[in-house]
Amino acid sequence: MAASVLKLFLLTVLTVVFVSCESAPSDGEIDTESSTQVDSLIPIDSIGVLMGDSSYMLGSIADFTMFPDGEPAILDRVKGTVSVFDSNGVFLNSFGRLGEGPGEFQYPFAMTRLSSGLVVVAELMGKMTVFDGNGDYVSSWTMEGLGGLPLQLTPFDDSTLVAYWFTMKMNDDGFGINYSLNRYNAVTGEEVTEYFNWFGESNSSTDFTPAYLVTASDGEGTLYLSRVQSESWMVEVYGEEAQPLDTISVFPQRQREVAPDSTPVPGVVPVSYMVSDGEGNTEQSMVNMPEFHPFISALGVDGEGNIWCCRGGLPGNIWDVVSPEGYLVKEVAVSLPDSAYYIDTDISPYGVLACDIYTEDFQKLYIMGN
Repeated sequence: MAASVLKLFLLTVLTVVFVSCESAPSDGEIDTESSTQVDSLIPIDSIGVLMGDSSYMLGSIADFTMFPDGEPAILDRVKGTVSVFDSNGVFLNSFGRLGEGPGEFQYPFAMTRLSSGLVVVAELMGKMTVFDGNGDYVSSWTMEGLGGLPLQLTPFDDSTLVAYWFTMKMNDDGFGINYSLNRYNAVTGEEVTEYFNWFGESNSSTDFTPAYLVTASDGEGTLYLSRVQSESWMVEVYGEEAQPLDTISVFPQRQREVAPDSTPVPGVVPVSYMVSDGEGNTEQSMVNMPEFHPFISALGVDGEGNIWCCRGGLPGNIWDVVSPEGYLVKEVAVSLPDSAYYIDTDISPYGVLACDIYTEDFQKLYIMGN
């Protein structure tokens, strides 16, 4: 979630991360924007201080989500910990730390929580570390491929998760780039389902944009997916198998906004890489960005099973809320106290959290409410 600038040498590869008015159902792509209920979410509390109790001083927010009972949890890249707070923002406990041993991290980047209480933390280099609901170490395993960059973790059910992953893999010409979306057993790392697997040559002429996507899940066995390069507003629905069960399409008239060359594209994590020929010669390139903002730059599922779809473009604070049946439920605007360049928001069945990832001040996590 939270964007950052990281550098990681992966043998011969350098990877750098920049980071309710109901309408007619979606059948027939009926436009529903003309009579939409509009709601707002504002901060009702915040976590994070400049100076004071170390439990509330945030080094760098790598990822965040809500645990049951409205408990915000923050993965801190600098501290190397997962810190859990109560619904009022009061510190409860933390687990994990920087290191190389069991239950320790070196490059924590993303996390998720399964309905069983398992917490999974993903690192650069492809390492996955699993904790139980009390924060005790359970297991660890490693993704296939050279190094690895966890772009998104999504809880699927009580024992499996879906990981959207970037890795470098060998081919006949050297290194190639692989984007994958697979479901894994959270404890063992056994691959259960391959939803998406894209391989591209590591050169500037390759069109990488078909590999970009965003996902969310209800945590009970339904996965929602939107592809950044979609030519129309679309959410695909998956179950345990790789074939889509349904497609939700609500806004046939909506147009994508042009993405300026000088700004990040929300919903896409840019990656640059450097490949060596083994003789001291290196070539650096970057996976290309889309020409347009995606129709949907983030997805989430709330406690009623509604699908929250963040509109592509900046500052990323407008969400279209759609029922699982394809009805437009409402539009929600997420607002922070200060003008934010881009608002990173986590929608879960337990609540809504938000963060200004490019803040010039110290980082805060906001607990959102009406």
